[in-house]
Amino acid sequence: MKILIIEDDIFLGDILQSYLQQLGHEEVRVCPRGLEAEALLEKRTFDCAFIDLKLPDIDGLSLLERIKGRDRTLPVIMMSGFPTMESTIQAMRKGASDFLTKPFTLQDLALSLERVTKERILLLENLGLKLECQAQRQLKAVNVELQEKVREKERLFEISRRIDEVRSSEDLYATIIQLAHRVTQADRVGFFVYLPEHDRIALISEKGFCEAGLTRPVFSVDASRLKERVGSGSRPVLVRPWDFLRGWTGLDDEPGAGAPGSGSLFALPGGESERGMLQASYRCWPLWIRGELFGLLMLSQNSKNGSLSASQTGLLDFLMRKAALAVENMALYESLISNFYGILKSLVNALEAKDPYTGKHSERVTIFAVRLARAMGCRPNDIEVLRTVGYLHDIGKIGIADKILNKPGRLDPEEYEMVKRHPVIGEAIVRELGLSAEERAIIRHHHERWDGKGYPDGLSGTDIPFLARIVTVADAFDAMTSKRAYRDSLPLEQAKQEIRDSRGRQFDPDVVDAFFAVMEERKGSDGDE
Repeated sequence: MKILIIEDDIFLGDILQSYLQQLGHEEVRVCPRGLEAEALLEKRTFDCAFIDLKLPDIDGLSLLERIKGRDRTLPVIMMSGFPTMESTIQAMRKGASDFLTKPFTLQDLALSLERVTKERILLLENLGLKLECQAQRQLKAVNVELQEKVREKERLFEISRRIDEVRSSEDLYATIIQLAHRVTQADRVGFFVYLPEHDRIALISEKGFCEAGLTRPVFSVDASRLKERVGSGSRPVLVRPWDFLRGWTGLDDEPGAGAPGSGSLFALPGGESERGMLQASYRCWPLWIRGELFGLLMLSQNSKNGSLSASQTGLLDFLMRKAALAVENMALYESLISNFYGILKSLVNALEAKDPYTGKHSERVTIFAVRLARAMGCRPNDIEVLRTVGYLHDIGKIGIADKILNKPGRLDPEEYEMVKRHPVIGEAIVRELGLSAEERAIIRHHHERWDGKGYPDGLSGTDIPFLARIVTVADAFDAMTSKRAYRDSLPLEQAKQEIRDSRGRQFDPDVVDAFFAVMEERKGSDGDE
């Protein structure tokens, strides 16, 4: 065959030329520029062309369109190191026979060339009017194959996009299940996390298992049998959970009695639907993180859908590779964030340690804010936000001079104005942590007032973020009941009266109502539950 390679990377061009010559092709020419190649095609005929998507003098898609306009029978294989869905679709629409994503192997190159060679032979055989109908059928088949390639690339892009958008472990597991079910339409899809320190697997996210009758999500396993069944690679295997389970258990329970592998697991007391579910065969994709088994994606064998296609298997392989990277990145990110939070908390502790009157203030404010949030029926996520960010509400005081913060008497107006800057300074400090706007707002707005006379932004009413309103009450109450250099702490009843008198002026009325409900329930206790 006579082959033309249009590639501006001289090194890559030489490699492709040398390899194709070794395969015995009659002539292999390399052109680093598109216009030079176009001029050559006007004088010479070739049997196949490779075109790089990014050329120095002309866009690869434009060159493809010109070449196909001159000779629609010439097979063209596009190449790119940075393909996009749009460029792939455009290339196929403009007549490309295949699309190679760099880096590709020489075997990929040979297989692609073999496919397009067959395509060219078919096209040339069917140029005559006598075989026009047959040619149309062949072209239709090629189009169907190309459309399937485009659809597969769309699915790959969708999987990549969805996994990249995940921001929490919980969302990651749910996304894995959603995508796996969309690809396979399996009756049951479950993601199990392996807990090696407890010899358990826990069903973290699922579709179809609970609907089919599974009532207990945590299982004791025989670790050696589990690893024997799933192997050491990432390829899917066929497993029966019954073969490596010891029994149902809680995370903190002792494993139930059982006889693994004996066919009679005494600790599996479920009904026939549960037993049947666990005795069934599942396609299992193990998820490995740095050589350690992290989890299992299990899909039921659908009699209605039969075996998974190569395309479906490839998509699930890609999904699990992306998931493994996401787990590693998330663990690294959460470790860094945890360390940074630890540093900030240490700074808060050091700051409060300088003043014997404010020691443990942030801890007490956080504990009481969590109580208020629970009394108001806040979501678990909001409570966790308060646990973390509440501790940092005064972090901005790091930017205020010690002589002002530790002044033994009342502040003068100028000093007070400087102290009022600490919420803005605090927000700036934590901004690079990647905290959400809601989390940063707690730090910035915990000194706003319901009547709009607070700082730094003079917000009022419900314009003040909800969680910040909770911290405002907790912060004020702790300040009232703590001794300061310039005053004694207020008696509890007097502090409660101050809170009551400021209802609807300084504080959100609903938060004040929750405050008194907590005080009534806890009888003024400071211990966290």
